[in-house]
Amino acid sequence: MSEAIPDAWDLERWRSVCARHAALFEALVAGARMGMVEKSTFGAVGLRSPVAGGPAAGATAARMLSFRAGNGGLTAAIEPFAGTSDSGLDMLFVADEGALAEIAAATPEDTLAAMKRMLRRGQVIFYVFRTGEELEESGYDDFLDSLGLAFLGACR
Repeated sequence: MSEAIPDAWDLERWRSVCARHAALFEALVAGARMGMVEKSTFGAVGLRSPVAGGPAAGATAARMLSFRAGNGGLTAAIEPFAGTSDSGLDMLFVADEGALAEIAAATPEDTLAAMKRMLRRGQVIFYVFRTGEELEESGYDDFLDSLGLAFLGACR
């Protein structure tokens, strides 16, 4: 009997990841928001759509794993993704199929380390929709540092 393939979109698993790494997300202000989509569907939807808030011509909405900071910590949900226009995202991770499989196979304790490896390999691409100052004010420093994305720099 073959072993079940882990699901990268398993919400219970992502909720466990958020809980296990709660200290990284403590500084996030309520409303801070990030997401993750699969590269193959992202290519069809794209960064911007021709009509604000609408999908690119001929594209259908992809699914997005979204994370939102609130008073109770970071929460995970699955939402439709039709592009970044009017998405309200601070940042977006776009992962290829192999990266999603490796991230899904990681334990909740090791998920962020797996994401860091995938970022280094270029299997996860990172888009930022806020300035460094806005990200800092929103409390992303520790989380970004944990992923090796310390682009806010020493000049703050």
